[in-house]
Amino acid sequence: MGTRFKIFGQPPFESPQVLPEVITVSSPAGSLGPGPSDDRMYVVTPVGKKYAYGMNSGPLGTPFIYLPPWNGERLVSACPNAAGHFDHYQPGSPEFEAAHLFGSVRFTLDVWERYLGQPLDWHFRDHFDRLEISVLSKWDNAQYGYGFLETGSQFEPDGRVLPFSLDFDVIAHEVGHAIVYAIVGVPHPDTELPEYLGFQESAADCVSLIAAMHFPSLIDNVLTETRGNLYLFNRLARFSEFSPHRQMRMASNQLTMRQFIHGWTDEHALAQPLTGAMFDVLVDVFHESLVARGLISTEFENLADMLEFGSARNPLIQDAFDAAYARNAAGFREALIDARDIVGQYLAEVIWRLDVHFLDYRKVAELLFRIDREKSAGALHGILQRNLSRRGIGRLSAGPKIHAHVGIGHAHSDRILLPHDKNDLPKMSYREQHVLNKQLIA
Repeated sequence: MGTRFKIFGQPPFESPQVLPEVITVSSPAGSLGPGPSDDRMYVVTPVGKKYAYGMNSGPLGTPFIYLPPWNGERLVSACPNAAGHFDHYQPGSPEFEAAHLFGSVRFTLDVWERYLGQPLDWHFRDHFDRLEISVLSKWDNAQYGYGFLETGSQFEPDGRVLPFSLDFDVIAHEVGHAIVYAIVGVPHPDTELPEYLGFQESAADCVSLIAAMHFPSLIDNVLTETRGNLYLFNRLARFSEFSPHRQMRMASNQLTMRQFIHGWTDEHALAQPLTGAMFDVLVDVFHESLVARGLISTEFENLADMLEFGSARNPLIQDAFDAAYARNAAGFREALIDARDIVGQYLAEVIWRLDVHFLDYRKVAELLFRIDREKSAGALHGILQRNLSRRGIGRLSAGPKIHAHVGIGHAHSDRILLPHDKNDLPKMSYREQHVLNKQLIA
């Protein structure tokens, strides 16, 4: 009964063999309008849009806040076919790009609204009825903010332009920010700790990871590639959401909070210990599920757990995974899906229960232990204790932000601007405002 889209489950830039797959979202067929659009969000591809949403400098340098809606010219919208679906568009057209963007947002919301137990109520609901999802192809970033989700492009040295609107990881990551802002909220400047920013980025990464794991092809490809040794370099362990300094982040990383006790420069990096810990938890839950199914022995699981941190290519480990996977690939798939859902449910509960003020990783860790006691009588206590402790989560705190690289990061800039914040900015001259108005509707 849902609506079909064609979505790239993994970025199409890595290989010409990567093809989009047909997915079905929860929107009933025939319920979506041109754009695509519905009563909660809509896609636009602006023509002549010179500024990304957020804080900008005017023609004469005066700062101004730019928020939706876009009222200028647009490219032709993606329209549903006679049956109400959007899977008739092919890659290479603006309509496919628009449909891919909407379908990716809706797919991610479908996944996480199931874990959260209800539809997401946008954090900008006091001023905007719907989320504007837009394509700004000449811009080198992607962001979610007050009333908007905007995607630009990655510009490669060889001249290639990689549109983020076709990168599911990027889109799902921004939806992750939407979830955190809607449920956890935005702290007052006096109650904001550095780890709130790290949590924003880590939660967004985990939202992207868990959502991507709902593509059957991704699960199958990862298991075929690794035979269950998830610490091998694979699609599941990495994210293609590029920060402004073009660093690709890894779910499977070795960073701990010890690297940040004297200070930090970028919230993406600060997020890595927590993201890494959650990935380690996912892997260990997967291992436990394999043992419960009789697919690997307890002795092998213990060996894999001891060697997992930086020893993924140990031949003994890989040979055992190869043999076990060959015996029952379907069982491995079921175990990984179970682990996915357990981690997704735990993270959803954490998001619901976190207090936005003075939020730090210690409170995240405490909630994970409390949720585990309530849901499974502490069945995952050892897994949580080992992986959180090894990363210093809850034991070591991040130092102050080091402002050596102004402009790096985006979790606490354009994302949290509100319409009334413009009252705190200097007034533009009539001339500058006149020129700006022409530019905004060009």
